Order: sequence, then C-alpha cells, then structure tokens
Amino acid sequence: MEYWEKIKRQGKRLFYWDGNPSMEVQIYNALLVIIFFIGIVFSISNLFLGNIALVWSSAVAVVLLLICFYLLRVKNAYKLAFYITSIGSYPILSYAFFYNDGIHGPNFYMFLLVHLIILSILKLKFHYIWTSINMFFFIGLFYIGLYHEEWIPRSYENKEAIFIDHGLTYLVSLLGVSILINSIKRFYGDEKKKVKEKTTELTHINSSLTKTSAQKDKIITIISHDLKNPLQSIIQTLELMDSGELSEEEIKFLRQELLKTTNRTYQMMENILEWSSFEIKNMAGREKKTLVKDLVEDTVEILKVIAKQKNIQLEVKYHKNPLVYLETDRLLLIFRNLIQNAIKFTPSGGLVTIDLNSLNDQLILEIKDNGIGISEDRLAHIFEQDIKSTYGTEQEKGTGMGLHLCFQSAHKLNGELKVNSKEGVGSSFKLIIPTGINR
Repeated sequence: MEYWEKIKRQGKRLFYWDGNPSMEVQIYNALLVIIFFIGIVFSISNLFLGNIALVWSSAVAVVLLLICFYLLRVKNAYKLAFYITSIGSYPILSYAFFYNDGIHGPNFYMFLLVHLIILSILKLKFHYIWTSINMFFFIGLFYIGLYHEEWIPRSYENKEAIFIDHGLTYLVSLLGVSILINSIKRFYGDEKKKVKEKTTELTHINSSLTKTSAQKDKIITIISHDLKNPLQSIIQTLELMDSGELSEEEIKFLRQELLKTTNRTYQMMENILEWSSFEIKNMAGREKKTLVKDLVEDTVEILKVIAKQKNIQLEVKYHKNPLVYLETDRLLLIFRNLIQNAIKFTPSGGLVTIDLNSLNDQLILEIKDNGIGISEDRLAHIFEQDIKSTYGTEQEKGTGMGLHLCFQSAHKLNGELKVNSKEGVGSSFKLIIPTGINR
C-alpha cells in the first residue's frame, strides 16, 4: 500500500507542476507526459506490426518530448519547449504518413489531436496561423496520397494489421482529447475556486473596511460631541468670569468646575489621540531600558492630584523595582488608563492601590479599587472595542476606549491583561508582561 502511494505521489509530481501556476503551462506539462507514454506504446505496437520506419519516428518523438520536458521543468523555458514540440510534430507526422499507408493509414486522427492540443495552449491571436499550418500539411499530404499513391509504400500485410493500427491510433487520439478536456475543466475549476476564495477574501476585507469606517465615524461623532460641548462650556465660563458680574465666591466655585471640565476634556482627548496614533497610524514603538519605579514615578504624582480632587486615597506598593526593556510609551499608556479608570469608578473616600512586582522575568502590575465594580454582562465584553461614552461616580464622562486600548497594547507587549470584578465591591486589573531583559 505504501509503495502504491509513493507511485501515486510521483505520478502526480510528473503530471502537475507546482513551479508554474499558469493553466496553459500545466496543460502542456500534463500532455507532454501523456504523449511520451503514447510514443512508447506506438514504438512497441509498430515493432509488433513490423513497421520499423514508424518505430524510429516514434522513438524520435519520445526523445523530442524528453528534451521539451527537460526545457520546461528544469530550464523553465516554456515557450522554447512548446515551439519545439509544435514545429517538430508536423515533420514527424508527415514522415509517419508516408510510411504508414498514406490516406489509408490512421495518421489524420493525429493531425486533429495535435491541432487541438496546440489551440488549447496558444493565445487566441496565434490560432489562425497554426490552423493554416495544419491545413497546409493536411491538404498537401492528402493530395499526395490521393494523386501520387506510388510515392507511398504499402505497410499493411493484412486486415488485422489495419484494424489494430486504426483502432489503437483512434483510442490514443480519443484518450488525448479526453485528457485535454479534463485538464482544461480541472484547471478551470481550480481557477473558479481561487476566484471564489478571492471574492470571499475581498468580502471580508470590505466588511473590515466598512467596520473601520464605522469606527472612524463614531470617533468623529465622539470628538464633535464630547469635545465641542465641554469646550463651549469652558468658553462660556471664562466669558462669565471675565464679565465682572460675579462675586469672589462664585468665581472661586467656577474655577473649580472649570478645572474639572478641563481635566476631563484633556483626558478624553488624550485617549482619542493615543488610540489614533497606536492603532490607525500604526506607529512603531520605542523600546527603552529603565527601572519601573523611575518610569512611573512622575505619572503617579500626577494621578495622586487627580485622585485627591475626588477625595480618593492612592497607594503605591513597590514590592520590587525590576529593570525592563520594552516600549515604555505603551506601558505608561496602560498604567495611566487603568489608574484613571479606577479613580473614575471609585466614589469619594475610596481607595485605589497600585502593586508593582516581578517574577520569573515578568513584570506584574495590579491596580485594585473598592469602587462600583463591573456587572457580569459588561465584564464578558470588557476589552472589546465598543466605543461609547461612560460615566464615573461623579458623572465624569469618558470615551469607553481606554480598556480596549490597554488590552491591545498589552498584547503588543507580548503580555496579558486580566480583570476580576464584583459589582458593588470593586475591581482588580492585573497586567503581566515580559521585562524583555533576558530575551
């Protein structure tokens, strides 16, 4: 069984050449192999019939086919091989015509087969030329066979020889036509399948582009809605403060509100711009070698101010201070977004803790809060790119892009982001990424 499978594999390698995907080349390759074996059969049959002249013509054809197969498969010279085969076939057929009883022999079957093979491979613009060549040889030989019979030696000794020769040649021609048609249909089917696959691929790409376009439309909507209104509010507040109609106490209150509005607008704008830079423009990250504490220290101080505005305690625990070599911009992006989220969804008087640790060449960053938590339905899709505005415990408005951006950035750092939350109790986000030092 294994031996038979090996033969099948070798046969397939002969008939179907992976070196060139062109249908014409594949058909030509398959026909070379088929006609080669047909030539061997003709050599044996003519030897049996005692027609030595045709044995030699068949042998020459076999050698010619071997040369063409070598040119095609080894030298990749398809055109040269094809023209040698096409041009060489007519002299060989003419020789066989003279030494196989002329118009009484079966050679005209082969003229039609050869012409059909040539037309199936050639470009349409060359069909008229080769049709004319075939007609020239056929009419010329037929005229000689009809009006100059004395030029053609008789080779058939009995009716059995005529029957065998005609029958065998007809069967070979029939086999050649069948193989040719099957090859064309097979390759047509393959091309049709490829077109279908390409169409499916283009449909997916179009769907993806439509989705991307929809996401961009949503971003534009968010920018126009979430930036326009706060900026108008800031302008109106400043105009009101500049009018001179307010008391000191009212101005002090408006300053506090103005600071909150400005901070919220800035955070939202920062999310949008960072998401656009990393995802839409596909910016290359910059890798740096640094200690984690040195990297996040300034950011922690800024976040403490934001937390203090909500009367939230922000605690940082440096269990270890590992050295990392990675895209620090991405790490800070995740760090900042996770802590801002924790502050946003933690009520006044709450606690947010940051634990920094390392284990087995991995940086472990965990942010915990005792805020409002996340519902089970929302938790199942927490990292999906669902762009919509969200509100914190004091109605802080956000874009809803932060966690998706963190999730994508974690994967680009070859890490993972895990979440554990219970509604009404709080949430915990754990980032685990390679430090990149020992890679």
